[in-house]
Amino acid sequence: MLNLLKADLYRITRPRGLRGAFWQYLAVCAVLFFLVYIVLWMIAGGFDFSTGVVTSVTTFASPSAMLGSALGDLFPIIASFFMVEHVLSDFKEGFVRNIVSSRTGKLSYFAERIVFAGIVTIVFFVAISLMLFILCMAIGGRFEMMDTPLAFASWAVATCLNTWALSVLSLIIAYGTRVTHVSYIAVFCLCNSLVPESLMLTSGLIQAFAPGFIGIADALSELVCWMPSNLVSWLSAGGSQGMAEGWGSLGAALPGGGFTQALVAPLPWLAAASALVLAICRKRDV
Repeated sequence: MLNLLKADLYRITRPRGLRGAFWQYLAVCAVLFFLVYIVLWMIAGGFDFSTGVVTSVTTFASPSAMLGSALGDLFPIIASFFMVEHVLSDFKEGFVRNIVSSRTGKLSYFAERIVFAGIVTIVFFVAISLMLFILCMAIGGRFEMMDTPLAFASWAVATCLNTWALSVLSLIIAYGTRVTHVSYIAVFCLCNSLVPESLMLTSGLIQAFAPGFIGIADALSELVCWMPSNLVSWLSAGGSQGMAEGWGSLGAALPGGGFTQALVAPLPWLAAASALVLAICRKRDV
C-alpha cells in the first residue's frame, strides 16, 4: 500500500510543468479566491486603482472563521471531485487492471484509495488555507480575536474528517456507477445541503401529516445533525462555533459540545463507507 500511495502522490503532484491534477485544482482555487477578493474590494470601495493601495480593512471574527467562510461547501466538493476524477481515470486508462494483476491484491488497491482520499483532503486543506492566509494579508485583513491552539486544531481536524468522510462516500458512487457525469452530479448533491434539507423536509411532512410516525420524523431530524455535509456547513462559522452546544438532542448531551460531535460523527460514516466501497469493488470486475 505504501508504494501505491507514493505513486499516487507523485502522479497528482508531478512538478515538471505542474502537470499533476493537484496543481490544476489548486490553480482553479487560486483564481476563484482571487476574483472573490477583487469583488470584495470593489464592493467595499476599499481599493484605490490609481495608487494600487487597499484603503479599508477587512475584519474577520477569527482565523478559523475566515477559513471556514471561504472554504464552506467548496472544500468538500473540491476534495470529492478530485477523488472521483482520479479513480475513474484509472479505469479509463487501464491502470487498475495492470496494478491489481501485477503488483497488489484487489482489496489492497481499493483500500489504498480510501487512505489516499484522507491524504488528499489534508493536502488540499493545508494548501488552500495557506493560500487564503496570504490573500487575507494582501488585503490587510484583521481578526477580532485569535483562536486558541486547541480550538483551531480541533476545528481543522473536524473539518478534514468530515470532508474525508464525504470523499469516501463519493467513492461509493464512482465505483458503483463508473459513469462520469452521473458520479459528478451525485457527488455535488451529496456534498451540499440538498440531502440534509430533503430529510428535514421529509421530517416536517411526517410531523404535519402523519403524527403517528413522529418517531421516524425525530430520527430523521437527529440523523441530519450527524451528517458530514451538514457538519461541514456548521463548521464554516469557525472554531468558536464549535464551542457551542452540539446539534440535535444527542449532540447536545455530549461532553465537549459541538467539537466532540464534529469529531465523532464522521467516524461511523467513514467506517460504513469504507466497508461498502470494499464490498462493491470485491464483487465487480476491474
